Amino acid sequence: MSDPLNWSPVSLGRWFGARVRVHITLIFFVTFLLLSTAVGLAAQGSLPDLSRTATWLVLLLLALAAHEVGHAATAAALGVEQDEVHIWPLGSLVGPSFTMRSSENFLVAMAGPVVSGALFLTCAIALQVFVGAQFVWNPFGNEGDAGAPRLAGGTLAPPLTPVWVLGWFGYLNFVLMLANLIPALPFDGGRMFRAYFGGTAIASRDNPYALWTARASALLLIAIGVVRVAVSRRLDGATVIALGLLIEFLVRREARFFDDGGYFDDGVFGYDFSEGYTSLEASPAKVRPRQESVIKRWRRRRGEIRRERRLARQLAEERRMDEILEKLHREGKNGLTAEEHRFLLNCSARLRDRTKSSD
Repeated sequence: MSDPLNWSPVSLGRWFGARVRVHITLIFFVTFLLLSTAVGLAAQGSLPDLSRTATWLVLLLLALAAHEVGHAATAAALGVEQDEVHIWPLGSLVGPSFTMRSSENFLVAMAGPVVSGALFLTCAIALQVFVGAQFVWNPFGNEGDAGAPRLAGGTLAPPLTPVWVLGWFGYLNFVLMLANLIPALPFDGGRMFRAYFGGTAIASRDNPYALWTARASALLLIAIGVVRVAVSRRLDGATVIALGLLIEFLVRREARFFDDGGYFDDGVFGYDFSEGYTSLEASPAKVRPRQESVIKRWRRRRGEIRRERRLARQLAEERRMDEILEKLHREGKNGLTAEEHRFLLNCSARLRDRTKSSD
């Protein structure tokens, strides 16, 4: 597969009609944490931290599953066909999409953060009411044990206790919710942003607002990460920088589609009207294979769009040339404006270059 966003080797079947796969970044993330923890503690002859790491990774997988079930269940309830889901450590890895976004799509995208928010609020309230423990409201977590809540005495909850498990589960859902509210792809906030503008009259499918907002989000994340690394000397700032760079990568790829007109589909409602309305009678609507990656589609469409633009420009120049020549025949050379003189000179130069290249 040429598109890295589709590197998802493990299939989890269909959830409420949506095909769900595990992206390779989640596999690497889990494997790296387990191996690094095991290697670091193997010399000590005890692996208590490995059990702790494995436990919160399981809690992360449960939080991701709940998040994606929220998307899939909402899509099924609204009758919206959901794209294939590629689960990574922060939800579903979503790339640029080139279809109209409706209010139903907005609700589907919002369902994930809503589920994560409901779960973390439930955990925070339960910790405060039943145990008197303080939930971790810092997205970067507590020093020493990021997701462990603080007990009434100010100490962190002991690892693997019920309070610790509940606090970590709530903290992971809290981070998932915050990350997916970022108004940029690959997060749900980017999908909601596009869905909102896709349904307004002031913006077409290929509007630049999403790109500007995503790029601003990327710059802000990179700045926060740099400050975090420089001032706090914490390596979690590198993760924030990596997220900013990922958003910038998707922004650049989306901008290339935007510049080449890649947001326009082949026709309205699946029909190609390039040959007139008779194309409805000539052949049925052509459906693209779902296996075609975004990069392959972009390469194919780029050539088609450039040929169409070149042909349209040539036709416009020919019509303009005919009008000027008719005016020249009717009024003489003095009847032409300065702009019409320049147009004739430019066309003559292009014609000479085209003749030389053909020779």
